[in-house]
Amino acid sequence: MAATRTLNMVFTLEGGSKELTLSLTDPKEGLTKAAVESVMTDMITKKALLKGTMFAAAIKEAGIREVNMIALA
Repeated sequence: MAATRTLNMVFTLEGGSKELTLSLTDPKEGLTKAAVESVMTDMITKKALLKGTMFAAAIKEAGIREVNMIALA
């Protein structure tokens, strides 16, 4: 079976004690750290992400998670 891939972008919220994770399935092949962090920076600058009353304030991390499903016989 094919692997499931998810791009996870993790932001630190204002105040620094909480996080927000944005997950996107089937990310484009060949994504670079620079490209993803550029988009994340734009989201922070434009205050595009809000959790409760706190906006995303900083990039914590970004990565692609890959999960393989193995069918049972």
